[in-house]
Amino acid sequence: MTGYDVDVLVAGAGPVGLTAAVQLARSGVSVRLVDAAAVPATTSRALGSHARSLEIYDQLGILGEIAPHGTRINTFVMHRGGRPNRLDFDFGGLPTRFPYMFNVDQVIIERVLRGHAAAAGVAVGWSTRLESFQQDEEAVTAVLRGGDGTEETVRARYLWGCDGGHSTVRKTLRLPLTGEPAHTWLIADALVHTDVDIDGVHWLFARGGTLMLFPFPFPEPGKWRLLDTTGEGQPDDPEQIARQFGAKLSQALGHDTVVEEPTWASKFTIQQRAVPAMHLGRCFVSGDAAHVHSPASGQGLNTGIQDAYNLAWKLAMVVHGHADATLLDTYDTERVPIGQALLASTGEVMETIMVDKAGGSGVPAGPGHSPRDFQRQLIRNMSGLAIAYPDSPLTVPGDGTGEGPRPGERLTQIRAAEAQSPGWTILRQKLRSPAWHLLAFAGGGEPDGRDHPAAGAGPLPVWVDTLTISRRRPDGDHGVWDPDGQVHDTLAAADGDWLLVRPDGHLSARGTGGTSLRAALKELKSLHMPEQARA
Repeated sequence: MTGYDVDVLVAGAGPVGLTAAVQLARSGVSVRLVDAAAVPATTSRALGSHARSLEIYDQLGILGEIAPHGTRINTFVMHRGGRPNRLDFDFGGLPTRFPYMFNVDQVIIERVLRGHAAAAGVAVGWSTRLESFQQDEEAVTAVLRGGDGTEETVRARYLWGCDGGHSTVRKTLRLPLTGEPAHTWLIADALVHTDVDIDGVHWLFARGGTLMLFPFPFPEPGKWRLLDTTGEGQPDDPEQIARQFGAKLSQALGHDTVVEEPTWASKFTIQQRAVPAMHLGRCFVSGDAAHVHSPASGQGLNTGIQDAYNLAWKLAMVVHGHADATLLDTYDTERVPIGQALLASTGEVMETIMVDKAGGSGVPAGPGHSPRDFQRQLIRNMSGLAIAYPDSPLTVPGDGTGEGPRPGERLTQIRAAEAQSPGWTILRQKLRSPAWHLLAFAGGGEPDGRDHPAAGAGPLPVWVDTLTISRRRPDGDHGVWDPDGQVHDTLAAADGDWLLVRPDGHLSARGTGGTSLRAALKELKSLHMPEQARA
């Protein structure tokens, strides 16, 4: 790495920066991770992890460490006149192993990710602020300031700003965070003496505004996150905040409700803003550095982690010389529209929850706007499961629509029972490696045999790992044994078919036989270096 101190300098050690660092390090990229804070955060911030994020945690191999600290949220409960109306989550046509929201403290997620980053050789540089930087055609030269005031100059191939809503990277790049402020809300964390269901998000109406209750994860029984859309109250007066929430909840629930003094309270003005581009030259922004929006549907942490998961493998390919730098343009192509769409969807949720509409449900009345329709659309937007990249340069559409996941969609459109089949259990484990995977449905064919789906495709690029999927037990440990055919069925794949899967779990292309595989790889040649091939 002549002329560089590090491949990628990551500014910001929150969940987005930590996800970036873990994935880069797992891919063999050298990383420097710094944060201006003196120590990790200990106060609660984001709580909700949605289905797509849980899939990513599973693919990262960290879900098992996070799961014991969380609580499943299965329903919305709307209250009016003291009467609850429970709307259980309906994922309908969005199959997933995780058909719920999972409340887990952001502090826990960061702690788990820090452990995995450290295990991969990346320690957080606390009390280290990104002071300034310049970039040229070859590198980014950054000035870091330590807590004692000393300065250090670091030369990196790339700079990745995961440094929040006041991002130094975004401001220095002069990327405009366009949009507008919306409303001022009050949020507090407190013990609430109430008998409402703890597996739901509660939506209540009182004194000209909306209240929302979010249960805190295990093991903090009785603790809730309280949200008041009127913005009334002084966060520095916990006794007054407790009285205010207690009075409003008593009115909304129809019986006396006691709220204890909050352990944390904050008043903030919601911003609905996003950048028109998420990278410039050798510098990138993700998470709150690129888009800020209403917390009403809990998208901040989730979208930021998905940003990082999208970019990390692309940077790794370019650093290792397996792809041209034009691959990095697909980060903008794929993720900028997601940030822009979030402004519309979170704005709609925010406006809806704030008003007690006709019919007493809090949901707009009329055709197509029943509480159930609203809930289905909210689940679709919140879960992240419907996010796809059909128009990406990395997507080879193929012919027809067919069954099973289509190019651009996520591969693992499966439910829990399907995921626990022998074939999917093996396949999910193998997909955790940060590489492209060619899933070849070979029947009885061997990887080098003429009946193998990749036969006739020519030498495969070094960035592709082949997984042969067969109903017959493989001789070695490189294949996927699918004895009950569950992988074949859920992916709608027959012997002779192949699927090309990106490192982030999205399907790039699918087809039958080596000729179509060769054609698909050829379509990607403008982004991948064709001379990098396996002999």
